[in-house]
Amino acid sequence: MLRKIGVAAVAIAVFGLLALLGRGKVPALDESLLTGGCAIPARITAVPGPAPDGGAVRVAEQGPGAAVLENTSALAAYRIPVTSGSRTVEVPVLTPGQRIGVVLDRPAVGPVIWLAPEALGGFTPVTATVVPGGVRYRSANCRALTSRGAAVLVRDAAGHLTGGEQLPPASVSCAPGERVLPGGAAHAEIYPYCALGAE
Repeated sequence: MLRKIGVAAVAIAVFGLLALLGRGKVPALDESLLTGGCAIPARITAVPGPAPDGGAVRVAEQGPGAAVLENTSALAAYRIPVTSGSRTVEVPVLTPGQRIGVVLDRPAVGPVIWLAPEALGGFTPVTATVVPGGVRYRSANCRALTSRGAAVLVRDAAGHLTGGEQLPPASVSCAPGERVLPGGAAHAEIYPYCALGAE
């Protein structure tokens, strides 16, 4: 008898929760929490074009051989080609308002794929900080991303860009959590290039 009452109570609780979810009384649950999966897509099929809100990826700062780009749109910029002379670098993703360094002189930004931030499935930019003994890479993403290296920018005492170097993919961590890898000079700014997939 007690067992039947317990089963009935659980069933009522489950149906009550479903009813509340259906009426919007409690926040919707993230599907990845229910399935144990990760919602960050490995590939996005979209075509480049102008940002619908009039935003752009612009050159925010310029120095000899290095620059800082900024996404001024409320949308995420995806697979951003940046050229300087015969050199081309692809920035994997720029979230709204995000800045990233490029090791190019007088870069020009090519056609950008624009996406609603939700289309990235919870993606957040990987950060890098110079610490004693190397560079600490930190990722809050639910899966490993693909390393495309990193841009290292250098500034003088007045804060002006004076140059930079490009790190190879093997020297940069895009794995979840924190990882310290060798490298990094004091006062250097390190911008990881972490792609959603292997494209």
